[in-house]
Amino acid sequence: MHSELRAADDTKLVLEVTGDGPPVVFVHGSNGGLDSWAAVGQHLAGYRIVRYARRNHPPSAIGNTPNSFDAEAADLRCVLNSVAESFGSTAHIVGGSYGATVALYAAAVDADRIASLALFEPPLLLSGAHLLPVLDRFRQFCAERRYPEALEVFARDVACVPAEVISATPITLPDEEAGCTITVSAGADLEAMAGDGQDVDRWATITLPVLLMQGGQSWSPLPEGMDRLAQVLPHAQRVVWPDQSHFATAMAPERVAEALQEFFATV
Repeated sequence: MHSELRAADDTKLVLEVTGDGPPVVFVHGSNGGLDSWAAVGQHLAGYRIVRYARRNHPPSAIGNTPNSFDAEAADLRCVLNSVAESFGSTAHIVGGSYGATVALYAAAVDADRIASLALFEPPLLLSGAHLLPVLDRFRQFCAERRYPEALEVFARDVACVPAEVISATPITLPDEEAGCTITVSAGADLEAMAGDGQDVDRWATITLPVLLMQGGQSWSPLPEGMDRLAQVLPHAQRVVWPDQSHFATAMAPERVAEALQEFFATV
């Protein structure tokens, strides 16, 4: 069932709620949307699945610029408030990649409506002011409607995807309209990352139960960021899938759901 919310700045957010039981709110990563966590949710039994499209990701609306993690965390708190009003309970939050950073921001400000955090590889050591010239190149490609090149810049210089992975999966777009839509989403995430820093110690104030999930084949500096996060979070446990990478949530959704199911049972 789709529904709409209005964020604090009146940006429209679109949600989909399925199932019954304690609520689990999923926060997708870059260039994701309502369907990003659908496969994991299908394998998760006994929970109410709440998925929303982040601002700047259709069918949610485009937000104010420049984008920021503060704005996205406020959106997540808006979703949590709606869940509490509708179902009368706190919610587990599951965040993937960029969405995991959003979850950290939300929990650090106000954890009252959060039962636990499950985080898959937040790109904590990829953010920072070094991305400002990357953002300029990205915007120039978009202005020239060279959308595949803009997305390659994002993959190579923002996400640090290895060259062999990029060359093995060339970026193709169905049409110019799709390219424009996707680069608007990616550009908003890039704005927030360029305005953020790499201070992992700030998350030490989060005292919630936390599950850290990662792939054993994920590229640097994702594993280093997970190591640092595990050190500073006081109540974190960890699961690593040795044969998976940063795409584990899409490639092995049943294993991700199994880890979540076991974690939620302990909270």
